[in-house]
Amino acid sequence: MTSHKILHVAARLMLGSFLAVAVIAVPVCADVLQYGGGEPSGKRSFGGGGHLVLFDAGKGGRWLNRIEMYGSRYGMEIPPDEDFHLYIVDANRIILREVSLPYALWTRGQEYWRDLPIPPIQVPQQFGIGLTFNAQQTKGVYVGTTKADPPGHSFSWIPGSPGQPMGAEDWLIRVTLDDEAKGDPKAQDLFVQRTGEAYFDTFLSAVGNPLVLKLAGRRSVLQTDLTTMRLGAVSAPGEAPATLVLANGVKLPCTIVAIDDKTIRTRDGAGNERQFARSDLARIDFR
Repeated sequence: MTSHKILHVAARLMLGSFLAVAVIAVPVCADVLQYGGGEPSGKRSFGGGGHLVLFDAGKGGRWLNRIEMYGSRYGMEIPPDEDFHLYIVDANRIILREVSLPYALWTRGQEYWRDLPIPPIQVPQQFGIGLTFNAQQTKGVYVGTTKADPPGHSFSWIPGSPGQPMGAEDWLIRVTLDDEAKGDPKAQDLFVQRTGEAYFDTFLSAVGNPLVLKLAGRRSVLQTDLTTMRLGAVSAPGEAPATLVLANGVKLPCTIVAIDDKTIRTRDGAGNERQFARSDLARIDFR
């Protein structure tokens, strides 16, 4: 693991060498990772571009339970009726999860720390958080930056590209990892309350007037307490045409069927499925 400034929680060191260590009162075994100690030095928005920051979990298989970003919305007073997109990727920028979130989550004006709701997901040791806002002059979200020491963890990025290093800046994005899931990993439905709280759960049914929504995790919520409800706001990658390049140099045209932190499952032109260990691959070229 490379040395970098990182906020560490649970009063125990993860694997690796860190330049800064701090303790925050959160449940035991939880680790909050971020760069620069959370101190903002600026803000950026990319028209037609996006943002990516890479992290090291210390080991594979930990649960990513929380993502926060320091920023704010700019543009018209009323937020655009559209979504921005959050991506959880591995070290090779392969998308593990894509989450669609409404622009209305953001308040216009002064920057602040905002929870970006996700269902919990297990991540490999090396993983990243990407964001795209389809920013323009009249709408977008400023993402806070902090001084990078050392640089190399943050990128100007869009899905399908390696990204351009940000040099002396890191994005102000922090994540919370734990050894167990805090919530339902299978939840795909997003609920946004009038208080601004947003969370993922599974919608079961609705009855009454006003409607009482029955959810798998929170049991029930009043429709009048919600501003929006998005069914299926989380997606995993679909099948994708690609060429696997093995560590021995062999190239195999295929379709990617599934990827996790240990294996990649593929299908060839004849419909035959194969499974490869991630350690056997040099790279994946998407077609």
